[in-house]
Amino acid sequence: MSDLANGLRAEQHSAIVERPDVAVTHISARRGMLAGLNDAARAAFGVEFPLTPRALDAHGMTIVWAGPEQWLLIEPASKGVDPSLQHAKTFSGFASVVDVSDSRTIFQMAISRPSDVLVQSMGIDFEDTSFKPGDVAITHVSHLGVMVWRLPDGRGYEFACARTYTKDFRSWLDRF
Repeated sequence: MSDLANGLRAEQHSAIVERPDVAVTHISARRGMLAGLNDAARAAFGVEFPLTPRALDAHGMTIVWAGPEQWLLIEPASKGVDPSLQHAKTFSGFASVVDVSDSRTIFQMAISRPSDVLVQSMGIDFEDTSFKPGDVAITHVSHLGVMVWRLPDGRGYEFACARTYTKDFRSWLDRF
């Protein structure tokens, strides 16, 4: 491999980090309660939950669409504090709220565009005109279910996978 290729691979490898510093809460709207849930979200965060595959920043957290009427709230972790308890109060009666911090691993890739090999492996068009800041995709990578979103500010990408597959997904990512 050329020095240039080695340098590019090292740059991309060092740009991939696991984020142990976050708390992850899963929100699932109860049947017929989406309007009330969004009213509560507007009051608490100043935004409604996205209804399409989008991610947005609000009050120091990232809100990621995780499927129809489902979202992940990703926010800084604080020792001894479980943000899902506050979210359960905020969305009481409107949603099911579950702390999934121990069941999800979040990886961040702080580069403007993933490598061509990564793009081909994920089957996602990462071009700026197709996968814009805030866009979300749910896909499979090497038989692993993965969510990927472009950070709302456009400064990189994040990936979420089941924690049981952390080692396998990291090993797969490290190839690029």
